[in-house]
Amino acid sequence: MSLFKWKTDKKPLFPNIIEKFYGKKITESVSPVEEVSTVPSVNISDNNKSFEINIAVPGLKKKDIKIEVKDNCLVISSEKEYKNEEKSKNWMRKEYGYASFQRIFQLPENANPDKIKAKMKKGILQITVGKTEDSNFKALHIPVK
Repeated sequence: MSLFKWKTDKKPLFPNIIEKFYGKKITESVSPVEEVSTVPSVNISDNNKSFEINIAVPGLKKKDIKIEVKDNCLVISSEKEYKNEEKSKNWMRKEYGYASFQRIFQLPENANPDKIKAKMKKGILQITVGKTEDSNFKALHIPVK
């Protein structure tokens, strides 16, 4: 007795776990040699005097993160390489890996690149982008005809 028809093109319900484990895409819509990348989660809020950007970067240290402004864009990136080697009388184990990410955010017109501050707390990178004092942008009412 058959409960369901087996199809070979079934994709697992949890592909992200498998893709991260193997480091390759498993779906047929992309090349089988395409690498899997991880991008940290970001929360952005607009306050009265600044923009607040919180990025989840667990396991990274301050020295691993690079923040810069290029062409009116805030660029946040990280590269981390690790190696681990253990030896005993009759065995040896070597592990190594490499991880990187880059996030780019277009700065709004009222952002002041000279007033950017960053701090790290419990795996969360907190970036504050100050706003310009003399914002030329004003709300306009446009009548509908």
